[in-house]
Amino acid sequence: MALVCEDLARHGVVLVPIADNDPIGSGSALLINRAQVAIASIAFVWSIPGRNGRPLPHSFSPGTNPSVLLPFGLDDRMGKVHAYRNTILPGSKRLMKSDGSLLGDNTDVRPPAADELWHGGFVSMGGGSRRDVAEPLKLTLDGVFFVDGGFAGPNCLYSWEATVSAAEGHLKCAALAREVRSKRTPLDEFFARVQTLTGQTDDGRMPPPLHLPNLESPAPVGRYQLQMVGRRVLDMRKRLGDEGAMAQVEAWADAPVPQFYKL
Repeated sequence: MALVCEDLARHGVVLVPIADNDPIGSGSALLINRAQVAIASIAFVWSIPGRNGRPLPHSFSPGTNPSVLLPFGLDDRMGKVHAYRNTILPGSKRLMKSDGSLLGDNTDVRPPAADELWHGGFVSMGGGSRRDVAEPLKLTLDGVFFVDGGFAGPNCLYSWEATVSAAEGHLKCAALAREVRSKRTPLDEFFARVQTLTGQTDDGRMPPPLHLPNLESPAPVGRYQLQMVGRRVLDMRKRLGDEGAMAQVEAWADAPVPQFYKL
């Protein structure tokens, strides 16, 4: 059975199913960025046949780690590395496999510049867990962010809300840090107010995981991302001390965050 692909061709993101007789094998698709802007992140869903014949969705979201969309804590050097290694440049292609992996890099368009070279392990822009799955039935692009902040897709996995909420949480904490600094308020008050703002607890526990396909609204996504920002601030306080952590949070205000908008 031929793989059904639901892409975002009107926005320049095209999926081409791999033919059964291709050496790569069926059940994969080639993603081509025909837009004028590089792709920063992708959320997607593979539909796999279940035992009862009904398709089972296997979803993959990009997450909210530091990136070109969320450049909090990235210096100029690492920002350039991310902008090359963890994006899909115009004209570049990726092989999408049903285990959630995206294979390929931007060297099919151009080699990296000297300041774009990565001197470490591979960093993937994909998310999700690897699975041994049956031959997939359908691949759906659920949400694509471009590096300029543009977003397209049905957004069933709430990747728009996750990214935007994470950005807003970082910037709110940065604004709070600058306010506390300007008023010469004791640093303890800053961290107490961060906890109130983000809903994070003193012990810094991870908030319970979200089961995205089952959410009835995006509201829990925003709360989760705020809590994760609060946890990051608490972790920084433990590692760097009060002054060091607050200085880094202040610096978030100057991060080159794109203006997010829906296409």
